[in-house]
Amino acid sequence: MDVGNRARLRLAEFLVISLLAIPVHVAGAGSFSELVKRGFEMMQSRRFEEAAESFGEALKVEPASEPARKGLAGAWAALGSSHLHAGRLQQSRDCLERAVAAQPESAEYHLMLAQVLFRSGEVRAARRETDQALELGPDNPAARDLSGDLYDREGQLSLAVAEWEAAAKSGGVSTLNEKIARGRREMAAEEGMGREISRYFVILYERDVPRSIVQGILPLLDKAFNTLHDQLGEYPTDEIKVILYSRTAFQDITRAPDWSGGIYDGKIRIPVGGLTTTEEVASLLPILTHEMTHAFLYRMAPRGLPLWFNEGLAARFQGWDPAMIRAWFAEHPPQGLTTLDDVDRTLQGRGGDVTAGYAAALLAIGEIEEVRGFGAVRRIISGVGAGQPFEEVFRDEVRMDVAEFQDRWSKGMR
Repeated sequence: MDVGNRARLRLAEFLVISLLAIPVHVAGAGSFSELVKRGFEMMQSRRFEEAAESFGEALKVEPASEPARKGLAGAWAALGSSHLHAGRLQQSRDCLERAVAAQPESAEYHLMLAQVLFRSGEVRAARRETDQALELGPDNPAARDLSGDLYDREGQLSLAVAEWEAAAKSGGVSTLNEKIARGRREMAAEEGMGREISRYFVILYERDVPRSIVQGILPLLDKAFNTLHDQLGEYPTDEIKVILYSRTAFQDITRAPDWSGGIYDGKIRIPVGGLTTTEEVASLLPILTHEMTHAFLYRMAPRGLPLWFNEGLAARFQGWDPAMIRAWFAEHPPQGLTTLDDVDRTLQGRGGDVTAGYAAALLAIGEIEEVRGFGAVRRIISGVGAGQPFEEVFRDEVRMDVAEFQDRWSKGMR
């Protein structure tokens, strides 16, 4: 269990304990007192939906009851936390919206909702809830941290760093220092960069990048965008930021390995130092398409897709040839790639041949297409984007569970 899951479970436990401590002053026995009592009992046994139902019925009898109102909010918040733990983002959002409606003065519930909205890619809605949480609790380090993440996603680095610094001063998590350092490096690099704006893109580029290179990249970006839009059926509604670096600046800012031809971390970052001709610029199309795939997937399903799925689809659109990969693997069997978790570890740089990891991930996407067609790939993305757990959507669309599919994929590589 990861740190985030443990934190969510502790939060659910805290909500239950806190609500059980609320004194209940019954203004007339009977159905109201029984409903409130049952609500707290259901909370204690973690039957949160039934608890919400009981508190809701109690409020119909006594609309001014504070214990019943807070109990209702706590029940919805605890149920929302439970859905979030299970990866059901839409259900979590629905429950947390009800918690906020029941207790709008709770900064914690606004923050919980903001975190789910951010994970769902709803940046503007997440900003509204985060601002509300900060208005109610200005010194909340978690809200400041999220506010910084939102500014970072919006491309407002100076505001992002200021929020992360405020969060660190208020006792935020240790990873804030890494965010602050990265933000400062990025601000220093972007200061004085040139800028080009098109329909879908904002391009930032170092001053020593020839303008002809920048102009040559614009049609490539449009071509990649149109290809992905045609295949996936959706596209990012917000502008996509593309940053063109020298190789040295790229590695300094991103801390990417030497072999990396680009990354997407909310912005497409590409090293272009040394390119001088239109032919060399045209060679960037596969890399731009790969990284733009991640931008599309972030819009469609910002959380929940495993790394092998994400990178395998990006490699597919980049133009890797499955037949050539199978032929290569036939002569050079991949080492240490017997499970999809092995692929994820390799792609994370935790051992093994990274190129083989990308190739194995592509073959997994190809296997899904072979079994159910590319429509199944799109529906998996949509289902996960709607908040369904990946394993459930995968089973429904591929007609086999991930473990069974993994066996088929693994045998197909050898």
